[in-house]
Amino acid sequence: MRTCYLLLLFLSLFSCQPKDKFSWNAGFSAPKNYVAGGPFVEYFYKGKSIGGTSSSVGINPGWGVTSGGYTGGDIYKDVPDSAVVSWTCGFDMVNYKGGFRLPREKMLNLFKEKATDSNTGKTTDYSLIVAGMAPGGNVSIWMQGGGENVEIDKFKANIISKDDRYDKSLITLWTSTGEEAKDILRYIKLHGIPYSVWEKGEREYNYDIGFVDKSKKINPSITNIITKDGSIFQYFNQSTSIYSIDTLTNSSNKNLSNNNLKKKNKLPVQMELKWKKRNSSNYYYRSIIVLPQDFESKFDFGENRLIIETLDDDFGNLYLLNSKGKQDIMKFKFDSYNNSDHRVIYSLPKGFVFPKWEGRERLTFPEIDYWQEK
Repeated sequence: MRTCYLLLLFLSLFSCQPKDKFSWNAGFSAPKNYVAGGPFVEYFYKGKSIGGTSSSVGINPGWGVTSGGYTGGDIYKDVPDSAVVSWTCGFDMVNYKGGFRLPREKMLNLFKEKATDSNTGKTTDYSLIVAGMAPGGNVSIWMQGGGENVEIDKFKANIISKDDRYDKSLITLWTSTGEEAKDILRYIKLHGIPYSVWEKGEREYNYDIGFVDKSKKINPSITNIITKDGSIFQYFNQSTSIYSIDTLTNSSNKNLSNNNLKKKNKLPVQMELKWKKRNSSNYYYRSIIVLPQDFESKFDFGENRLIIETLDDDFGNLYLLNSKGKQDIMKFKFDSYNNSDHRVIYSLPKGFVFPKWEGRERLTFPEIDYWQEK
């Protein structure tokens, strides 16, 4: 009996979490379409390496979205007090590296307080420390757990060298023949390089998205949203309201609240619509909508609803409902395709101006097949 008691005591002590040490892994992130090549991050406490992760390929999962996530060493680790980050900017081929002091007390408190699971509402451990790497040497550090993403601090890395973007030994956006690389270059041509948004952060608004199908031929399925800082998220048909015309035109729209209203989301600069064709198993509709450059001025700080309305002739309307009333945003075009045909139309708003290129040198971008309202 005494032997069993000692064994249980030993196992209990062995499994106990050491004071002020926590189980966490390291991850990294980069804005959608702004690739971070060869990302590397290493964390330290009192000068000793305690964890990190790296990759030999480029990443662009979306700003704040985790890529990587493996950390060697002990299960329970100290909360880091510093970090070293390095990567190559995918379109400029500029190599960045920086070492930073981290707000350890802030991180320690978050580890102790735990995160709130966004699905269940229960508390859960923070399990990831994520380093975001953006153009211009901009770095953000987040702690993630249970669907919660808390920004810890922002830093600026230094330029340490510049590569030849046309080096034949490297596969870059400029030498790749793949469609993904071309899509990324088209995006950059349309939206430029918003350096300041990674330095200062991006404003958020209360809004949701609804559909009105006047065409009677579409089953809305997925709407992909990309924001200015390269965050990406999706609206699905089962979680997005499909409204009748009466619902939209009735009342003064003073009360837009419902269970689908998303709190404090960043605004889209580009939306990709992927819809199924009714009564067809392999035909779809698709459109990429580039929002007006003054889109933010249409919003207010109350509740906003962005409506996607499809018409009979493969065109659609975007408009906004809020306390200001109904505001027309733009008209767009969508096109049908099957599983073997992936043609896509870009819809540009009236008066759209391609942003000035701010990269290292003049470049030739792929052509963009677009439709623009006159």
